Amino acid sequence: MVFQRQQHGQFDLREDFRQWGIVFLIYIGISIVARIIIQIIFHIGNAIATQEEKIPSADERDKLVKLKATRNSYYAFTSGFVVSVIGLALGMPVHWIFIAFVIFGMIAEIIDNGSQIYYYRKGV
Repeated sequence: MVFQRQQHGQFDLREDFRQWGIVFLIYIGISIVARIIIQIIFHIGNAIATQEEKIPSADERDKLVKLKATRNSYYAFTSGFVVSVIGLALGMPVHWIFIAFVIFGMIAEIIDNGSQIYYYRKGV
């Protein structure tokens, strides 16, 4: 949607920070709603597949895996932030900084989920 509007000249995202703010707020809202829907669908599917009514509580290992995965995710996003600021200091256009934030946010989420899978399989 944003790309199509930009191609037709309806708005220019290179200098319009208000539009970037709107795009980010929409993206955040869609991301939150999508995560909630995915979690609900997963839990319903899991309850149907396992025929269990009680949700097992998280033990120390689960908490440790989540903490380590979150740490890795924060490292990825923080490094992306630093790369973005360095790019800004080197004269990159501001709109690339926002694009980098989105990309590194997605990479951080992938690293978080991948780290959880890795730590569960490897053991903590």
